[in-house]
Amino acid sequence: MINHTLKDDILSISITNKDFSYRISLKKLGNRIDWKIGGKDSENIIIKSVSTWALQLFTKTITDAQYVKQFKDIVQEYCPNNAIHWEDTFMAVKIQNEYNALSKTNQNQNEIIAMLTEKYNLDY
Repeated sequence: MINHTLKDDILSISITNKDFSYRISLKKLGNRIDWKIGGKDSENIIIKSVSTWALQLFTKTITDAQYVKQFKDIVQEYCPNNAIHWEDTFMAVKIQNEYNALSKTNQNQNEIIAMLTEKYNLDY
């Protein structure tokens, strides 16, 4: 479970028994980004208007979808008028994590992107 506290417009979040602790300004909590999945010299998948923080927080060591859902609830609590596309955010986290795992197998980057594009029926 994600624990969170708010003090001086800074949201502190952590996960019990995990190496996961971050402080985020409320002004930036609802930020969104067009997230690029892929290498610098390969094809890319771009998913628009996703949560900047969800992608940064949940595509490294903590990748469990339950935490992304809890994070969404926290963002909605403190930034109810955000313009984040949450379904696309959940999908972007899932695709990015799968891309990260496949990249470790030394597969061709363009093949990975093509496979993920087909698997998730993306038209980007």
